[in-house]
Amino acid sequence: ETARGGILRRGLAVARADVAVVTNISADHLGEYGVHGERDIAQAKLVVAHAVAGGAPQVHAQADSVLQAPAEARSGMLVLNADDSTLMDVAVQTPHATAARRALFAMDHGHPALVALRAQGGSTCGLIQGRLCLCHQGATHDLGAPEDFPFTLHGAARYNTANAMAAALVAAGLGLPPTAIAQTLQRFGQQPGDNPGRLERWAHRGATVLIDYAHNPDGLAQLLTTARALKPRRLGLLLGQAGNRDDDAIAELARVAARFAPDHVVLKELPSMWRGRVAGEVPGLLRRALLADGLSDSSVQQESDEWQAAQRLLAWAQAGDVVVLAVHTAAVRGQVAALLGVGA
Repeated sequence: ETARGGILRRGLAVARADVAVVTNISADHLGEYGVHGERDIAQAKLVVAHAVAGGAPQVHAQADSVLQAPAEARSGMLVLNADDSTLMDVAVQTPHATAARRALFAMDHGHPALVALRAQGGSTCGLIQGRLCLCHQGATHDLGAPEDFPFTLHGAARYNTANAMAAALVAAGLGLPPTAIAQTLQRFGQQPGDNPGRLERWAHRGATVLIDYAHNPDGLAQLLTTARALKPRRLGLLLGQAGNRDDDAIAELARVAARFAPDHVVLKELPSMWRGRVAGEVPGLLRRALLADGLSDSSVQQESDEWQAAQRLLAWAQAGDVVVLAVHTAAVRGQVAALLGVGA
Protein backbone atom coordinates (compact mmCIF):
# COMPACT_ATOMS: atom_id res chain seq x y z
CA GLU A 1 0.00 0.00 0.00
CA THR A 2 1.54 3.24 -1.16
CA ALA A 3 0.21 6.55 0.10
CA ARG A 4 -0.27 9.62 -2.04
CA GLY A 5 1.88 11.64 0.35
CA GLY A 6 4.78 9.22 0.17
CA ILE A 7 4.70 9.27 -3.62
CA LEU A 8 4.68 13.07 -3.73
CA ARG A 9 7.43 13.45 -1.14
CA ARG A 10 9.78 10.61 -2.09
CA GLY A 11 8.56 9.02 -5.31
CA LEU A 12 7.37 5.49 -5.95
CA ALA A 13 9.04 3.07 -3.54
CA VAL A 14 8.97 0.03 -5.85
CA ALA A 15 10.29 -0.25 -9.40
CA ARG A 16 8.28 -3.29 -10.49
CA ALA A 17 5.02 -4.91 -9.45
CA ASP A 18 2.84 -7.64 -10.91
CA VAL A 19 -0.38 -5.87 -9.90
CA ALA A 20 -1.23 -2.34 -8.75
CA VAL A 21 -4.57 -0.98 -7.53
CA VAL A 22 -6.16 2.45 -7.26
CA THR A 23 -9.35 2.06 -5.25
CA ASN A 24 -10.94 5.52 -5.31
CA ILE A 25 -10.38 9.27 -5.33
CA SER A 26 -11.64 11.75 -2.75
CA ALA A 27 -10.72 15.28 -1.72
CA ASP A 28 -8.05 15.31 0.98
CA HIS A 29 -4.70 17.01 1.59
CA LEU A 30 -5.60 19.67 -0.95
CA GLY A 31 -3.04 22.46 -1.25
CA GLU A 32 -0.07 20.19 -0.54
CA TYR A 33 2.66 19.44 -3.11
CA GLY A 34 0.78 21.08 -5.95
CA VAL A 35 -2.39 19.04 -5.40
CA HIS A 36 -5.40 21.35 -5.64
CA GLY A 37 -8.24 19.08 -6.76
CA GLU A 38 -9.39 15.51 -7.16
CA ARG A 39 -7.88 15.17 -10.63
CA ASP A 40 -4.48 16.05 -9.17
CA ILE A 41 -4.96 13.34 -6.54
CA ALA A 42 -5.84 10.84 -9.27
CA GLN A 43 -2.69 11.72 -11.18
CA ALA A 44 -0.59 11.25 -8.05
CA LYS A 45 -2.14 7.89 -7.21
CA LEU A 46 -1.82 6.63 -10.79
CA VAL A 47 1.96 6.90 -10.50
CA VAL A 48 1.71 3.27 -9.31
CA ALA A 49 0.88 2.34 -12.90
CA HIS A 50 4.54 2.93 -13.78
CA ALA A 51 5.42 -0.20 -11.80
CA VAL A 52 3.16 -2.45 -13.86
CA ALA A 53 3.56 -0.72 -17.23
CA GLY A 54 7.19 -1.66 -17.69
CA GLY A 55 8.57 -0.59 -14.33
CA ALA A 56 9.15 2.79 -12.76
CA PRO A 57 12.07 4.75 -14.24
CA GLN A 58 15.24 4.34 -12.18
CA VAL A 59 18.40 6.39 -12.21
CA HIS A 60 21.47 4.13 -12.18
CA ALA A 61 23.54 4.54 -9.04
CA GLN A 62 26.74 5.21 -11.02
CA ALA A 63 25.33 7.00 -14.04
CA ASP A 64 22.69 9.47 -15.04
CA SER A 65 20.98 7.09 -17.44
CA VAL A 66 17.35 6.15 -16.85
CA LEU A 67 16.64 2.43 -16.96
CA GLN A 68 13.39 0.96 -18.26
CA ALA A 69 12.18 -2.62 -18.27
CA PRO A 70 12.21 -4.33 -21.68
CA ALA A 71 8.98 -4.21 -23.67
CA GLU A 72 8.36 -7.94 -23.30
CA ALA A 73 8.29 -7.56 -19.48
CA ARG A 74 5.43 -5.05 -19.57
CA SER A 75 2.68 -7.42 -18.54
CA GLY A 76 1.57 -6.16 -15.14
CA MET A 77 -2.09 -5.55 -14.25
CA LEU A 78 -3.60 -2.23 -13.18
CA VAL A 79 -6.83 -2.66 -11.18
CA LEU A 80 -9.18 0.34 -11.20
CA ASN A 81 -12.57 1.25 -9.75
CA ALA A 82 -14.88 1.78 -12.72
CA ASP A 83 -17.46 3.45 -10.43
CA ASP A 84 -15.04 6.34 -9.81
CA SER A 85 -15.55 8.66 -12.79
CA THR A 86 -12.67 10.98 -11.89
CA LEU A 87 -10.22 8.10 -11.64
CA MET A 88 -11.37 6.55 -14.90
CA ASP A 89 -11.27 9.86 -16.77
CA VAL A 90 -7.73 10.65 -15.62
CA ALA A 91 -6.54 7.08 -16.26
CA VAL A 92 -7.63 7.28 -19.90
CA GLN A 93 -5.47 10.41 -20.30
CA THR A 94 -2.42 9.04 -18.48
CA PRO A 95 0.10 7.25 -20.75
CA HIS A 96 1.55 4.89 -18.14
CA ALA A 97 -1.98 3.93 -17.03
CA THR A 98 -3.13 3.19 -20.58
CA ALA A 99 0.05 1.15 -21.18
CA ALA A 100 -0.80 -1.29 -18.38
CA ARG A 101 -3.07 -4.29 -18.77
CA ARG A 102 -6.40 -3.15 -17.32
CA ALA A 103 -8.72 -4.90 -14.84
CA LEU A 104 -11.89 -3.22 -13.55
CA PHE A 105 -14.34 -3.60 -10.69
CA ALA A 106 -17.72 -1.99 -10.04
CA MET A 107 -20.80 -2.64 -7.97
CA ASP A 108 -22.74 -3.60 -11.10
CA HIS A 109 -21.39 -6.49 -13.19
CA GLY A 110 -23.21 -4.86 -16.11
CA HIS A 111 -21.34 -1.54 -15.82
CA PRO A 112 -20.58 -0.47 -19.42
CA ALA A 113 -16.83 -0.24 -18.79
CA LEU A 114 -16.78 -3.80 -17.40
CA VAL A 115 -18.84 -5.12 -20.30
CA ALA A 116 -16.48 -3.49 -22.81
CA LEU A 117 -13.38 -4.82 -21.08
CA ARG A 118 -14.73 -8.37 -20.92
CA ALA A 119 -15.44 -8.18 -24.65
CA GLN A 120 -11.71 -7.54 -25.10
CA GLY A 121 -10.77 -10.50 -22.88
CA GLY A 122 -10.03 -8.42 -19.79
CA SER A 123 -10.69 -9.29 -16.14
CA THR A 124 -13.54 -7.77 -14.12
CA CYS A 125 -15.31 -8.19 -10.80
CA GLY A 126 -18.84 -7.05 -9.93
CA LEU A 127 -22.16 -8.03 -8.41
CA ILE A 128 -24.71 -10.25 -10.13
CA GLN A 129 -27.94 -10.59 -8.13
CA GLY A 130 -26.11 -10.02 -4.86
CA ARG A 131 -23.23 -12.40 -5.64
CA LEU A 132 -19.62 -11.35 -6.17
CA CYS A 133 -18.54 -12.59 -9.59
CA LEU A 134 -15.00 -12.66 -10.92
CA CYS A 135 -14.46 -12.88 -14.67
CA HIS A 136 -10.90 -13.89 -15.44
CA GLN A 137 -9.25 -15.62 -18.38
CA GLY A 138 -12.58 -16.22 -20.06
CA ALA A 139 -14.29 -17.90 -17.09
CA THR A 140 -16.81 -16.55 -14.54
CA HIS A 141 -16.44 -17.52 -10.88
CA ASP A 142 -19.01 -17.02 -8.11
CA LEU A 143 -17.08 -15.87 -5.02
CA GLY A 144 -20.10 -15.69 -2.70
CA ALA A 145 -22.46 -13.11 -1.23
CA PRO A 146 -20.77 -10.05 0.35
CA GLU A 147 -23.04 -10.21 3.39
CA ASP A 148 -21.35 -13.52 4.20
CA PHE A 149 -17.88 -11.92 4.19
CA PRO A 150 -16.90 -11.09 7.80
CA PHE A 151 -15.13 -7.87 6.90
CA THR A 152 -18.30 -6.38 5.40
CA LEU A 153 -20.11 -6.79 8.75
CA HIS A 154 -22.96 -8.68 7.06
CA GLY A 155 -23.00 -6.22 4.18
CA ALA A 156 -23.14 -3.08 6.35
CA ALA A 157 -19.68 -1.96 5.18
CA ARG A 158 -20.54 -1.57 1.52
CA TYR A 159 -17.15 -0.06 0.76
CA ASN A 160 -15.54 -3.34 1.81
CA THR A 161 -17.57 -5.08 -0.87
CA ALA A 162 -15.72 -2.86 -3.34
CA ASN A 163 -12.44 -3.67 -1.57
CA ALA A 164 -13.25 -7.38 -1.90
CA MET A 165 -13.63 -6.92 -5.65
CA ALA A 166 -10.28 -5.18 -5.92
CA ALA A 167 -8.62 -7.86 -3.78
CA ALA A 168 -10.15 -10.65 -5.87
CA LEU A 169 -8.73 -9.14 -9.06
CA VAL A 170 -5.32 -8.72 -7.45
CA ALA A 171 -5.32 -12.34 -6.31
CA ALA A 172 -6.40 -13.54 -9.74
CA GLY A 173 -3.70 -11.41 -11.35
CA LEU A 174 -1.13 -13.07 -9.09
CA GLY A 175 -2.32 -16.50 -10.17
CA LEU A 176 -4.28 -17.59 -7.09
CA PRO A 177 -7.12 -20.03 -7.86
CA PRO A 178 -10.71 -18.74 -7.52
CA THR A 179 -11.46 -21.34 -4.82
CA ALA A 180 -8.70 -19.90 -2.62
CA ILE A 181 -9.99 -16.37 -3.21
CA ALA A 182 -13.54 -17.37 -2.24
CA GLN A 183 -12.39 -19.23 0.86
CA THR A 184 -10.35 -16.24 2.03
CA LEU A 185 -13.27 -13.85 1.59
CA GLN A 186 -15.41 -16.17 3.71
CA ARG A 187 -13.02 -15.96 6.68
CA PHE A 188 -11.09 -12.68 6.44
CA GLY A 189 -12.19 -10.24 9.14
CA GLN A 190 -13.33 -12.81 11.68
CA GLN A 191 -10.54 -11.65 14.00
CA PRO A 192 -9.86 -7.97 14.85
CA GLY A 193 -6.21 -8.44 13.96
CA ASP A 194 -6.91 -9.57 10.41
CA ASN A 195 -6.73 -5.98 9.16
CA PRO A 196 -5.29 -3.84 11.99
CA GLY A 197 -6.70 -0.34 12.17
CA ARG A 198 -9.31 -0.91 9.46
CA LEU A 199 -12.84 -1.68 10.62
CA GLU A 200 -11.73 -3.71 13.61
CA ARG A 201 -14.86 -4.92 15.40
CA TRP A 202 -14.84 -5.49 19.16
CA ALA A 203 -17.43 -6.11 21.89
CA HIS A 204 -17.32 -3.95 25.01
CA ARG A 205 -19.90 -4.02 27.81
CA GLY A 206 -22.58 -5.11 25.36
CA ALA A 207 -21.66 -2.37 22.88
CA THR A 208 -20.06 -2.76 19.46
CA VAL A 209 -16.77 -0.91 19.03
CA LEU A 210 -15.41 -0.11 15.58
CA ILE A 211 -11.77 0.97 15.28
CA ASP A 212 -10.76 2.57 12.01
CA TYR A 213 -8.19 5.02 10.69
CA ALA A 214 -10.85 7.10 8.89
CA HIS A 215 -9.23 10.53 8.68
CA ASN A 216 -10.94 12.39 5.84
CA PRO A 217 -14.59 13.31 5.16
CA ASP A 218 -15.23 10.51 2.68
CA GLY A 219 -13.65 7.84 4.88
CA LEU A 220 -15.54 9.06 7.94
CA ALA A 221 -18.83 9.10 6.00
CA GLN A 222 -18.30 5.50 4.90
CA LEU A 223 -17.45 4.44 8.45
CA LEU A 224 -20.45 6.19 10.02
CA THR A 225 -22.76 4.80 7.33
CA THR A 226 -21.58 1.36 8.40
CA ALA A 227 -22.11 2.21 12.07
CA ARG A 228 -25.66 3.42 11.45
CA ALA A 229 -26.41 0.28 9.41
CA LEU A 230 -25.75 -1.71 12.61
CA LYS A 231 -28.81 0.06 14.13
CA PRO A 232 -27.24 1.29 17.36
CA ARG A 233 -29.24 2.29 20.40
CA ARG A 234 -26.83 5.24 20.67
CA LEU A 235 -23.87 6.28 18.50
CA GLY A 236 -20.62 7.49 19.99
CA LEU A 237 -17.69 8.98 18.06
CA LEU A 238 -14.04 9.74 18.73
CA LEU A 239 -13.06 12.63 16.46
CA GLY A 240 -9.86 14.50 15.72
CA GLN A 241 -7.73 15.70 12.85
CA ALA A 242 -4.14 16.51 11.97
CA GLY A 243 -3.34 20.20 11.73
CA ASN A 244 -2.09 20.25 8.15
CA ARG A 245 -5.58 20.77 6.68
CA ASP A 246 -7.04 24.22 6.25
CA ASP A 247 -9.82 25.45 8.55
CA ASP A 248 -12.63 24.57 6.16
CA ALA A 249 -11.32 21.04 5.57
CA ILE A 250 -11.21 20.46 9.32
CA ALA A 251 -14.71 21.87 9.72
CA GLU A 252 -15.95 19.65 6.87
CA LEU A 253 -14.88 16.56 8.81
CA ALA A 254 -17.09 17.75 11.69
CA ARG A 255 -19.96 18.56 9.33
CA VAL A 256 -19.84 15.01 7.99
CA ALA A 257 -19.91 13.66 11.54
CA ALA A 258 -22.89 15.85 12.43
CA ARG A 259 -24.93 14.47 9.51
CA PHE A 260 -24.99 11.11 11.27
CA ALA A 261 -26.35 12.65 14.49
CA PRO A 262 -23.99 11.03 17.01
CA ASP A 263 -25.29 10.99 20.55
CA HIS A 264 -21.89 11.62 22.06
CA VAL A 265 -18.65 12.96 20.55
CA VAL A 266 -15.29 13.08 22.29
CA LEU A 267 -12.79 15.36 20.60
CA LYS A 268 -9.14 14.43 20.89
CA GLU A 269 -6.01 16.53 20.86
CA LEU A 270 -3.19 15.16 18.68
CA PRO A 271 0.01 16.92 19.86
CA SER A 272 2.21 14.85 17.53
CA MET A 273 0.11 16.03 14.56
CA TRP A 274 -0.31 19.73 15.28
CA ARG A 275 1.79 20.51 12.18
CA GLY A 276 1.91 24.25 12.75
CA ARG A 277 -1.24 24.52 14.87
CA VAL A 278 -1.34 25.27 18.58
CA ALA A 279 -2.95 23.35 21.46
CA GLY A 280 -6.73 23.43 21.31
CA GLU A 281 -6.92 24.93 17.82
CA VAL A 282 -8.06 21.85 15.89
CA PRO A 283 -10.53 20.60 18.53
CA GLY A 284 -11.90 24.13 18.69
CA LEU A 285 -12.58 24.17 14.95
CA LEU A 286 -14.25 20.77 15.17
CA ARG A 287 -16.41 21.79 18.15
CA ARG A 288 -17.64 24.99 16.50
CA ALA A 289 -18.62 23.11 13.34
CA LEU A 290 -20.41 20.37 15.29
CA LEU A 291 -22.41 22.89 17.30
CA ALA A 292 -23.21 24.92 14.19
CA ASP A 293 -24.64 21.77 12.62
CA GLY A 294 -26.99 21.06 15.48
CA LEU A 295 -25.16 19.02 18.10
CA SER A 296 -25.70 20.14 21.69
CA ASP A 297 -22.84 21.50 23.75
CA SER A 298 -23.37 18.79 26.37
CA SER A 299 -22.95 16.02 23.79
CA VAL A 300 -19.46 17.19 22.79
CA GLN A 301 -16.55 16.70 25.15
CA GLN A 302 -12.80 17.09 24.75
CA GLU A 303 -9.67 15.38 26.05
CA SER A 304 -6.03 16.42 25.88
CA ASP A 305 -4.81 13.27 24.14
CA GLU A 306 -6.13 10.42 22.03
CA TRP A 307 -5.84 7.68 24.65
CA GLN A 308 -7.74 9.65 27.28
CA ALA A 309 -10.42 10.50 24.73
CA ALA A 310 -10.84 6.84 23.72
CA GLN A 311 -11.11 5.76 27.36
CA ARG A 312 -13.73 8.40 28.06
CA LEU A 313 -15.88 7.27 25.14
CA LEU A 314 -15.58 3.60 26.10
CA ALA A 315 -16.62 4.47 29.66
CA TRP A 316 -19.76 6.11 28.21
CA ALA A 317 -20.72 3.02 26.17
CA GLN A 318 -23.64 0.81 27.20
CA ALA A 319 -25.29 -2.32 25.80
CA GLY A 320 -26.69 -1.78 22.32
CA ASP A 321 -24.49 1.22 21.53
CA VAL A 322 -22.05 1.48 18.64
CA VAL A 323 -18.83 3.30 19.46
CA VAL A 324 -16.72 4.51 16.54
CA LEU A 325 -13.08 5.08 17.41
CA ALA A 326 -11.36 6.91 14.57
CA VAL A 327 -7.85 6.30 15.89
CA HIS A 328 -4.87 8.02 14.24
CA THR A 329 -1.86 6.61 16.10
CA ALA A 330 -0.67 3.01 16.17
CA ALA A 331 0.31 3.23 19.83
CA VAL A 332 -3.20 4.23 20.93
CA ARG A 333 -4.76 1.62 18.68
CA GLY A 334 -2.63 -0.96 20.46
CA GLN A 335 -3.69 0.35 23.86
CA VAL A 336 -7.36 0.27 22.92
CA ALA A 337 -7.08 -3.24 21.47
CA ALA A 338 -5.35 -4.45 24.62
CA LEU A 339 -8.09 -2.93 26.77
CA LEU A 340 -10.87 -4.41 24.69
CA GLY A 341 -9.13 -7.76 24.40
CA VAL A 342 -9.02 -8.11 28.17
CA GLY A 343 -12.78 -7.67 28.36
CA ALA A 344 -13.54 -9.88 25.36
